[in-house]
Amino acid sequence: MLLRALTFVTGVAGAAVPEKLLDICARSMLVGYENPEDLEPEEWYVATTRYAGLLLAVAALIAPFLPTPSEGDGEEIEDGPIVDVIQSSDN
Repeated sequence: MLLRALTFVTGVAGAAVPEKLLDICARSMLVGYENPEDLEPEEWYVATTRYAGLLLAVAALIAPFLPTPSEGDGEEIEDGPIVDVIQSSDN
């Protein structure tokens, strides 16, 4: 629940103020570089960040309504290999 709330807040921040979010990320990731404040993101990158933030917020909102493996159709998951082993016909 807390992770979903944090994801929603991050998504809303990315959609509402992508320039500020990119500035915070650049400062934290480029802490060892000289003059990271001189970097300006391209307009397409800001727009992409806005759309990604919007998708992240929507995903956090609809996640509680999606089925999880434990809420399946009552089918039990068998313990065993995920992929069947295929034996070669070469001897």
